[in-house]
Amino acid sequence: MLSIRSAALLSSLIALGSLANAQANLPPVVSTGGNSGVDYRVDCNNVFNGPSAVTSVQLDGSGSFDPNGTPVTFVWHNECAFGSFDDPTSPTPVYHVDMTGACTRDCWIALRVSSGGQTTIKGFQVIVQDATAPLLTLPADVVGILGDSLLPADTGAATAVDNCDPAPFISFTDTNVPQTGPGQPEVILQRAWTVTDCNGLQTTGVQSIILIATTGQGSNRANLDFDPFQCPNLFDPVPATGTIDVVLLGAASFKAQNVDKASLRLSLRTVPNVSIAPATVPQLVDTGSITATNYGECNALTLDGRKDLRMRFTRTALSAQLGLMQLAPGQTVEVVITGRMRPDKGGKLFATRDTITIQ
Repeated sequence: MLSIRSAALLSSLIALGSLANAQANLPPVVSTGGNSGVDYRVDCNNVFNGPSAVTSVQLDGSGSFDPNGTPVTFVWHNECAFGSFDDPTSPTPVYHVDMTGACTRDCWIALRVSSGGQTTIKGFQVIVQDATAPLLTLPADVVGILGDSLLPADTGAATAVDNCDPAPFISFTDTNVPQTGPGQPEVILQRAWTVTDCNGLQTTGVQSIILIATTGQGSNRANLDFDPFQCPNLFDPVPATGTIDVVLLGAASFKAQNVDKASLRLSLRTVPNVSIAPATVPQLVDTGSITATNYGECNALTLDGRKDLRMRFTRTALSAQLGLMQLAPGQTVEVVITGRMRPDKGGKLFATRDTITIQ
């Protein structure tokens, strides 16, 4: 028979053994890896495929462990009709959220971690929301001639992309900036483009549309001849050697001798911010007469007794500086001459244009 002391000692040993067994069988600890407590709160990163849109969220339960070092297994449970896992048994699956037609989704998920016959489950949310404003791309600024169409189809339209909305709404408003005094454009229009996504986030930018007076009334608008000795105008950018004459034909409403020769610039209509000056001082000569009624039509070489303004440009400058070398053979582009009348003749800005076809 055990003594009272021996019985007490045995009871203590049994209790210690039970405690050790209890410590050896602690349940696993779950870490969801969330960035907002246990939850995930992320911005849209939609991949669009036609009308459908999917945001992918990287989950990370790899911080889960068993206190005794026993290997753990993972099962991710989806409780959201709009979500799915690429691998629900991975410690780091990607969770795909169908965002079609939505800017925000709240999805409940549970992570079950098992080890040593014990399992711990923790529930959490994946919250997808649109937190980034759309990206707006503005059309290029425009320098045109009074009377040109101001429709976006002719002056360029803004485009936009958004991380959540497949078709953000684009709109614009126009503000006419008053111009006074000589040497000013006829119209400066500030076109403010705004794009709004499905969450109401907006981005705004401004396009400038500058309209300059024509060189005269009626047919005198078409008084520019790029290379008056051929029609239609052909230009071969290679080899870029020699010169080409460009002529402003004089008319009753446009006296070439009143032009400030130092103000003359040639540019492409599509790239108004890049222009070149004549290689030599323009000369006043009678070279022909106006017979065209629209830009790009042919004028006659018949002399009319009026002074015309002949400008000489190098092929090198036309090809390299205006980028004509980059254009494909057969492509037709519009060239624009801008300038102003002499200060003692009112200083009025003017513009006219012609067309050329690349060979």
